[in-house]
Amino acid sequence: MDFREVMTIVLSGMLGTIGFSILFKSDKKRILCNAVGGALTCLIYMISCHYFGHIVVQNFLPAIFATIYAEVLARIVKAPATPILACSIISLVPGGKLYYTMYYFVTSDPQKADLLLSETLQISAGLAVGIICISVIVHELNRHKAKKILEVD
Repeated sequence: MDFREVMTIVLSGMLGTIGFSILFKSDKKRILCNAVGGALTCLIYMISCHYFGHIVVQNFLPAIFATIYAEVLARIVKAPATPILACSIISLVPGGKLYYTMYYFVTSDPQKADLLLSETLQISAGLAVGIICISVIVHELNRHKAKKILEVD
């Protein structure tokens, strides 16, 4: 892929994130933050696709980035991390693959349906595991910090 194609995909991800942020009823300040998160997540995805051949890794790394971005930004703008994460990662959700998986199941083409189902589950697993890894680390850090505060008092 050349630079122009990568930038087209990144800008498309950014516009999709803006649209989803509006649908999610984010305030105007957060729409910009979500758009940056969506663009950067798409960029990380494109980089991981270039360097890694496995579909799970290609989605795992951007999910880690998007979760870290959402957690950090949530503290900066004093907002929940979940809506920021949902908007930042929306361009990676395998909606098209899921649609065509169901289409091929309905039209009785089980080989194509199985192939797409496998890809859809791998993408979903990469996204879920990336999000869970960072969320668990953040949860444990917060728990440790709260424990320390309680011990001082």
